[in-house]
Amino acid sequence: MSFNEATSVTRLNRNQFRKQKKLEKRRKRRQLNAEKNKPELPIVTQSTTEETLERQKYEQQKALWEEREEKFKLIELAKRAAKEKEELAKAKTQKRWQDTLLNLPMMSPQFTLDQNRKTTTLKTFVQSDQEPVLVPRKTYRERFLEKKQAKNKK
Repeated sequence: MSFNEATSVTRLNRNQFRKQKKLEKRRKRRQLNAEKNKPELPIVTQSTTEETLERQKYEQQKALWEEREEKFKLIELAKRAAKEKEELAKAKTQKRWQDTLLNLPMMSPQFTLDQNRKTTTLKTFVQSDQEPVLVPRKTYRERFLEKKQAKNKK
């Protein structure tokens, strides 16, 4: 081969050549990884008896689960019914109490203690006509000053 023939072949620049080699290496690496990770075809070795046994086991577990779920639902239903019954009883009791309070006998305007004791045995609520006298409470400071003034007067 002569010098002219060798130069007539076009050569790539160094950076283009390196880039091309780099891309080829990446391609090879990706292909090797793809072959490694390629899923193998599953080997079908299970017999029909094993499949039927697994199916029966699954059906048994499903039946147990459904049975437990049914029990749970019954328990929840019973709890809800008991709660509703309790609320209803509470409401009835409250209504009875209010009716009793509203039906209490009222005192006549000519009421005296002696007449009431002789005529009836019912206990009644009596409101006093007098206003309760509320004495304002004294603070610690006020009590202290009062004691101090009492000492000074002596």
